[in-house]
Amino acid sequence: MTEKTSEWKTVSIRQELIKEIEEAIKTGRYRSISEFVSEAIRLRLEDLMRAEGISVEKRKELLAKPELLLYTPKHTWAQITPEGNIRVGVSEYAQKHLKSIVRVLTEPVGKEINKMEPFGVAETWMFMFDLYAPVSGKIVKVNEKLKNEPNIINEDPYNEGWIVEIKPKNSLVLEEELKKLLSAREYNKWINKLEGRLRE
Repeated sequence: MTEKTSEWKTVSIRQELIKEIEEAIKTGRYRSISEFVSEAIRLRLEDLMRAEGISVEKRKELLAKPELLLYTPKHTWAQITPEGNIRVGVSEYAQKHLKSIVRVLTEPVGKEINKMEPFGVAETWMFMFDLYAPVSGKIVKVNEKLKNEPNIINEDPYNEGWIVEIKPKNSLVLEEELKKLLSAREYNKWINKLEGRLRE
């Protein structure tokens, strides 16, 4: 009898959680149940790593997985750092097309930028590729390593090859802007439509 009661409670909690997730999707906070689960896993992993005493930099590295990032149609990715900034870089798809990056130029620290405005360029021997901001805010960090080793982007676009960090204007604006970015699955569908091109 006790076991049946326990099982009933477990099912009830699960149903309530699903209803809460569905409500969150309706209000636009999440676009799918899988997105909610991915975010919950990311936050849980960060909590566990913090409890284990793993450094901030190491946590950033471990969480910078392509499937945990958000993307723009212009091939830049966004990652929320433990400090609450948005770390920005270019996708694997973009770096493959850019091949050998010889120089990266960005706006300076302190520069205010708006979402989907260029904040810099990545140069190859063939052309210049505009870098678009996934969110609005102020540039608070620039990856200094790229000055002497821009090819790091080609070698490690999701970790050492990050480009800038942006401090969001405020949490409300950030939440709205993040909703409009692409999940990893949506981004993969987008690049499949491009059929090997960087632009439509």
